[in-house]
Amino acid sequence: MAYILLIDDDNDFRNVLKIMLTRLGHTPTLTGRGEDGIEQAIASKFDLVILDLMLPDLDGYEVARRLRSAPRTRNIPILIITARAQAADREVAMQAGADGYLTKPVDPRELATKITEMLTLNRAETAPAPSEKPGTGPIAGSAPSAPVAVPGTNPLTAQSAAPAQTVPPGPPPNGRVYVALGLRGGVGATTFAVNLAGVMSRAGRRVCLVDLSPSTGHVTLHLRLRPRATWADLPPLIDSGVVAQFVTRHDSSVFVLAAPPQPVRATMSGDVFQVLLYHLRNFFTDVIVDSAPVLDDPTVAALSVCKHVLVVINPEVATVQATQGTLRVLPTLGLSETQIKLVLNTPTSETGIPAAAVEKALGRAVDLALPFDKQQNTALAQGLPLFTQPSSTPLITALAGFAAKL
Repeated sequence: MAYILLIDDDNDFRNVLKIMLTRLGHTPTLTGRGEDGIEQAIASKFDLVILDLMLPDLDGYEVARRLRSAPRTRNIPILIITARAQAADREVAMQAGADGYLTKPVDPRELATKITEMLTLNRAETAPAPSEKPGTGPIAGSAPSAPVAVPGTNPLTAQSAAPAQTVPPGPPPNGRVYVALGLRGGVGATTFAVNLAGVMSRAGRRVCLVDLSPSTGHVTLHLRLRPRATWADLPPLIDSGVVAQFVTRHDSSVFVLAAPPQPVRATMSGDVFQVLLYHLRNFFTDVIVDSAPVLDDPTVAALSVCKHVLVVINPEVATVQATQGTLRVLPTLGLSETQIKLVLNTPTSETGIPAAAVEKALGRAVDLALPFDKQQNTALAQGLPLFTQPSSTPLITALAGFAAKL
C-alpha cells in the first residue's frame, strides 16, 4: 500500500483514477492545481506523485521541476499521466524530473504495473542495509558487507544454462547513456564519472552510475558506499524488479550499480548488459557507465546505445598515443564524431604536454579541460568526492558547465 498524490484538473479522470488506485490498495490524495500539489507534497509524506501536464495554474513540467528542487520531495517518484502522446512531450517531462510516463486513456493493468515498478525501485533504493544508516558505508579499506546470494544464478557462472534475454520490443526508453572511457589506467576516468554523476544529480537529474570494472570497482570507494549486492550477483533473468534490488542510493541522490569488491574471471555478456541498460533507462534520466579499461562486451553494448562516449585522457605521451588508437576504433563501432567527447584531465600538479599539443596530435579539439585541483586527493582519501563539498571548486564548476550541455 502506498500514499499517492494525484495532481490533475479533470474531475472525471481524478474520480476514475481514485477508484483504480483504491482497488489496488493505495491511499490517494487528490488536487486539481499545481501549486496546491507542491504544497501538499512538501507538507506530507507521499510515496508517489501522479501528475498531469496540463494544469490551470502551473504546467506539469514546472511542478516536476519544483518537486525535484525541494529537499523534501527531491527523491519522490513522479509518474506523468497525460493526453500528450508526442515523443517531444515525454522527453521534456523526463528532463524536468519525471520517472515514468503514461498517456490517457490509461490501461488499468499498465498503470498497476508501472506503479509497482516505481515503488519497488524507490523502496529498494532508500532502504538501509541491516544496522546501517542510509547512504553511509565503511571507511575506505574496511571490509564490504556480504552481497545478496542467489544460489546458482550468477550470470558469470550460469549464463549458458539460462534462457537468452533480449531487449523488449518497442521504442527505446528515454534515459540517456554516457560512457566514461579511459583505455589507459590512471587517467582518472572513475573520478570523472563519479563527479559527473554528482553534478548531474545536483542539477535535479535522476542519475545512475554503473561501475563495469571486473577487477575491483572503485566507485563505491569514492562514494564510501556499502552496496547490498553487485552486478556479479545478478540472476540470469533480469526485469525491472530485479534491477530495483541491485541499485544503491548515495546521500547525494546518485544511484549506483556496483562492481564486485574482488576481481572476477569474467564480466557480463553484452546481451545481459543491454537488458540491464534498458531497465535502467526506464528508471533514470541519465545512466553513466564507468567502463572497464578495455572494449569488452558490456562496454561495446553501452557504446551501441550511448548519447556520448566521454574519452578521458591525460596530458602525457603514452595516453595521447593510446587515445589516437581509440579514436580510430570508435567509428568502427558505429559512433559518429559528434558522439565522441574528449575530456582532458589533469590529475597532478606536474606540467604535462600543453593542451594545444595534445589537440594537434589527436587532430581535434578537446571538449572539456579539467584543471588540476589540489583538493582532489583529500576528497579521495576521505571518500567525499569534490561534488559533495559545500563550495564548488574550479574543477566542479567546469564539469557542471559541461554537464549542462550534454
